[in-house]
Amino acid sequence: MSLSSAISTALTGLNASQAGLDLVSRNIANANTPGYTAKVQQVTNQLAGNQGIGVAQLAETRTVDKFVLQQLRTESASTSFLNVYNTYLGQLDSSFGAPDSNSSVAGAVTDFETQLQAVATTPDDDAARQTLLNSASTLASKLNSSSTQIQNLRKQAEQSIADGVSQANGLLQSIAKLNTQIAQNQAGGRSTGDLQDQRDTAINQLSDLMGVKTVDREDGTVAVFTTGGQLLVDSEAAQLSFDQHANLDATSSYSADPTKRSVGTITLNQGTTSVDLIASGAIKSGSIAAYVNMRDQVLPQAQGQLDELASQLALSLSSDKIAGTPAAAGSGTGTGYTLDMSPFVSGNTTGATGTQVSFSYTDGTGTHNISMVPVGDPSLLPLSNSATTDPNDTVIGVYIDPNASAATQMASVTSALQAALPSTLVVSNPSGNTLSILDDGTSSASVNSASTTVVENAGTLKDGLGSGLSLFVDGNGQQTYTGAVGIPSQITGFAGRIQVNAAVANDTTSLVVYRTGTDIGDDTRPNDLLNRLTDSSRLYSASTGIGSTTTPYSGSIDSFARRVVTYQSSQASTASTNYTAQKSVSDSLQSKFDSETGVSVDSEMSNLIVLQNAYAANARVITTINELFQTLLSIGR
Repeated sequence: MSLSSAISTALTGLNASQAGLDLVSRNIANANTPGYTAKVQQVTNQLAGNQGIGVAQLAETRTVDKFVLQQLRTESASTSFLNVYNTYLGQLDSSFGAPDSNSSVAGAVTDFETQLQAVATTPDDDAARQTLLNSASTLASKLNSSSTQIQNLRKQAEQSIADGVSQANGLLQSIAKLNTQIAQNQAGGRSTGDLQDQRDTAINQLSDLMGVKTVDREDGTVAVFTTGGQLLVDSEAAQLSFDQHANLDATSSYSADPTKRSVGTITLNQGTTSVDLIASGAIKSGSIAAYVNMRDQVLPQAQGQLDELASQLALSLSSDKIAGTPAAAGSGTGTGYTLDMSPFVSGNTTGATGTQVSFSYTDGTGTHNISMVPVGDPSLLPLSNSATTDPNDTVIGVYIDPNASAATQMASVTSALQAALPSTLVVSNPSGNTLSILDDGTSSASVNSASTTVVENAGTLKDGLGSGLSLFVDGNGQQTYTGAVGIPSQITGFAGRIQVNAAVANDTTSLVVYRTGTDIGDDTRPNDLLNRLTDSSRLYSASTGIGSTTTPYSGSIDSFARRVVTYQSSQASTASTNYTAQKSVSDSLQSKFDSETGVSVDSEMSNLIVLQNAYAANARVITTINELFQTLLSIGR
């Protein structure tokens, strides 16, 4: 090797040391930079004609465990999901109040019950009656405010989805751009480490929003998919869109059918292809998925619990059950019962829980409980058995045109019931508004009982069918609440509309006087209303998440109210516990990832010493060669 070759070789070593020192300085400077991974210098023996001529510098690399990185993203997405749950359920729990608090929804029900007991004890005390009305107003206001809070949270969730989609689009564009730059640098043999750090940071942020998984390509790029398998980024970025709805209420709901949807959905647009990501279930984790669940499932269920409480409260006080009259043997083809259907054909014709006909019959297949539910819209038929809260009844929906004559309405009821029942039962309209349900005169079937349940109209303060009173009504229009089946059903959002009947508020004596001539000291009505409130046999809809379809929750209004508050408190506590535990998992994984890929200042200082020595050695080689050159030059003088 000539001296000129030696000096050339030493210069490559000197340059490599200089590059190494530069890399060490950058690593140390970014030791605390989020997302920065330690870069490692790569060198190789430089050859020319199969002979080493120095050291060749390669593009610097980084050491990242792809498995740990994907696991970290998965756990971080779960943490973001549970963080949303923890935040929202905590706010919801605060709105409902503590189970043992007098200011909670349950506390307001208990106070109302207490004041009703006071009126039952001293019905002639005007102050007691006024206090009862004040308590009823407080209860209605508490239901209203809790309902409003739920809908406000749903609006916040809708806005958060919109914000998340906007952020996701920005990140998708960044990932696609970085993919292009990384591919170009890799093809040119240049460093890609810092660009990969930026891309990983963007993917991590995207995963927190919606949960993603990645696939590495040979050219250094990555393809990004949702956890449900929809492609988000490859050579180009997909575009997400969200048709945000500004006004949400209890009737607003998601549907895969765009004509039935009244909340926003997330659409993935790629070329000419559009996919509804909510309908396809593509977004399974991350904060966006949590906001969608809150908007479409968790918060509507909480609204449903309040609506069921308000509904049962109103109907328990306003519904009167009228037993059928036994039909004497020989009055028809057999024996059974007759029912007065006048309340059904006088305007109060659309109802479910509050207004119905119930009867029981036994035949060779067993005993059958039937609930006839009238509806004012034929498109609602047939009704499912969930139209009532009784798991043991069979629901028969009957369309009654509210604009038709009484005779036409009775004909509708008679024909619909006969068509739905076995031939061993005979349904007829013997006269006027009378409905007859009889057996066919053989021993193959028998009618066991029959009754009608009718809600007293809001304007009927006395001389109604019984002692029931519509103390609570629906909205500012003071509409009678019957729980009418419809689209939407009257129960939907009722907790936000429930109010005290203004007619009762203007005449507190109606809390006592239920018949013309009733003495103001008569405790019949207040005691009856109290007994209805404390009736422990009331059944509640399984759609509330409390109880099941086969075993619905049974209890008094007060006990259900306490169960609702306890349920929300339990949900909030569970969410907090789950979030704390999940965050611990994410933090541990982050620490592991950082320790493996982050900058170790101690290691970098050790590298600094090695590079310093190498630099000095290479410099010494150059100095020595320079001295030899000077010696050679002096010989020729």
